[in-house]
Amino acid sequence: MKKIIYIFKNGLLQNIVIGIYFITLLVECYLQFYRYYSLRIYTRPPLMILLFMVFFQQFISRNHLYILGAMICACVADYLIITYYVLYQWTGVGLYALSFILLALQFFQLEYFTFKTSKLALFISLMGLIIYIATKEYFASTHDLLLSKKPLTYAYAASLAVLCTAVLNIYFNNKQFNFKFAITAFLLLLIANISFDCSIYIFHRKQTWPDSLCGFCYGLSYFLMIRGLLRAKDKIMGNEYFQSI
Repeated sequence: MKKIIYIFKNGLLQNIVIGIYFITLLVECYLQFYRYYSLRIYTRPPLMILLFMVFFQQFISRNHLYILGAMICACVADYLIITYYVLYQWTGVGLYALSFILLALQFFQLEYFTFKTSKLALFISLMGLIIYIATKEYFASTHDLLLSKKPLTYAYAASLAVLCTAVLNIYFNNKQFNFKFAITAFLLLLIANISFDCSIYIFHRKQTWPDSLCGFCYGLSYFLMIRGLLRAKDKIMGNEYFQSI
């Protein structure tokens, strides 16, 4: 175990795993583009496992429960959404929402939300949520979206809005660390969701490139988010925080 930790600290093995992560992500995009959906079991679920391995040394030496919980939820969701059972797929959507909430809690732990200084963050998130719901209502009326699925869809959207608020809150209020990575990661996550919705409601699943774009943006988003959060947490909270938990 000590030898493995030593290799990770040197960075060589970490860089190798990062390479494997992005190769797996590109293969995932390839499988989506050419509709090899049955093979995605070997590419989509392993992404979070590989991401955990990339930051293995940080996870075993620090308390990162929110981040680890978010990755576990995303990993299980990745497995469920590629199945052909509707119940499993919607359970996966719920787990993605939980993953976003856990990431948001981690951001709020680094910079608490105060209405006085975070009104703009809350306003942007609420406006985005309203636009998303209005768009979904339009497509629901034209594409026969079942009412029983609407609450889950809007709960998922609300979790994205909470994450958006957390990201903007810390970006506007924290000057100790550059949180541009969080903005970039969230925008990629937003592009992934927009691409997925466009694939369903605009292209009617006849085009596969939106699915590939969705998968790539999702994988890159989580990589940037987890990498940046771990670095930010180490810098902002410092050794005193970690010695107290």
